[in-house]
Amino acid sequence: MTLPFIDSHAHLNLMPPGTPPETVLEKAREAGMVALVNVGTDRERSRESVLLATTFPDIYATVGLHPGDAHLWGGEMEREFLELAGTTRVVAIGETGLDFSYSDPPNTVQEASFAAHISLAHTVGLPLVIHCREAFDRVFSLLKEHPLPSRPGVFHCFTGGWEEAKQALDLGFLLSFSGIVTFKNAEGLRDVASRVPADRMMVETDCPYLAPVPYRGKTNEPSYLPETLRVLASCRKEDPASLAETLLDNTRRLFAMNTGHPG
Repeated sequence: MTLPFIDSHAHLNLMPPGTPPETVLEKAREAGMVALVNVGTDRERSRESVLLATTFPDIYATVGLHPGDAHLWGGEMEREFLELAGTTRVVAIGETGLDFSYSDPPNTVQEASFAAHISLAHTVGLPLVIHCREAFDRVFSLLKEHPLPSRPGVFHCFTGGWEEAKQALDLGFLLSFSGIVTFKNAEGLRDVASRVPADRMMVETDCPYLAPVPYRGKTNEPSYLPETLRVLASCRKEDPASLAETLLDNTRRLFAMNTGHPG
């Protein structure tokens, strides 16, 4: 049975050289893809995401600076992101956030970039796509210190525990689960996924990274996403088709998409 899905977080422009997006997208459509959000991680890749979204009708884009490159943030980039955010196909600001697994850029530099992205999202009225690694307490603090957009956003590739999940949910965010939830050692994450309200969940590939079982170790691609969907349905003891429709609607609602899918 084909499960309809929106890949809520992908990087088609980071696929291995010589991988035509047309080929990847055709496989994904055959697997049930309704739409895909191509996520910007810096200035150039945000531009590329917008170009992909204006080229392919089932791709949407985000613009933002990954915390690993936070030292590149500045007024010129902010002005360009503000302009790109006005593009019809841009549906969110990010990915942004904090990643304290990096020793460089320093935490304070990451925090300044993240705070600026929160303000930008509030200004343009678009949700945030948040990358958070080893930094939940500080991420939550900064989110509480700044006005948020009316649709706050999503914690992408969520890997926190239930306490972190509750805090994110209390702030109005959705949680997106990647192929990590299919990994053998991810029992704790599957437990979290089983407890999150169905209307507050999304699903993603984060391709070309984090391919789900049974493709783990390979280059990830959107056509593999149904494997993650099935694991989510299994750990929640839900019908996969019903959960697929719910997550599709959640993603479409957060990003204010008009995908044309009847679900």
